[in-house]
Amino acid sequence: MKKARKNIKQFQHAFTLVELMLALAVMAVVGVTATAILSATTYGTSDDQLRRGLMVKTEVIKQRINGSVRSALEVVLPASGSPNSTDYFIVWANDTNTDSTKDNNEMLLVERNTSTNELSAYRNPSATGTFSDAATFRTAALAAYPSTRWATNCSALSCTGTFGTGQTTLLTYSFTLTNGGTSASAKGAASLRQ
Repeated sequence: MKKARKNIKQFQHAFTLVELMLALAVMAVVGVTATAILSATTYGTSDDQLRRGLMVKTEVIKQRINGSVRSALEVVLPASGSPNSTDYFIVWANDTNTDSTKDNNEMLLVERNTSTNELSAYRNPSATGTFSDAATFRTAALAAYPSTRWATNCSALSCTGTFGTGQTTLLTYSFTLTNGGTSASAKGAASLRQ
């Protein structure tokens, strides 16, 4: 019996060339799928970060607009009697000399520059003269007043309000920030503290 066992060949298990090629093809498909999933995850994460950044910026701008209106004595839109404004509004920030007269040094212009899409606030505490109208003040402010940039990539600003004797001033506004292909819009309302 022992001799009979020695004559029987022992079989060794091995991969054939077809099995090896099939295994390599499966591994390639798994590798490509994993790479695609990781790429999509990374792209989604960076897009989410961009969107979250825009949302934070819109909230900061809303707070700045609300703060400038709430602490103001009066809101002035570009044309008297016009309830709408596109790209800018003016507030009577405070009555520093307590004479109940609007002076240029007490006014604040908030404007979106349509050529650069920057939202800025213009104020000159050492300006002289009495405020006459929105257009005249705006021209002077843009030409010579120092500005504070509130935002970049502001692609739209629109304001509406109810103004007049005996009415509670309520300024409603909307604006849009863009960054690449992502944009975030915000709407808000602010009223004067009475």
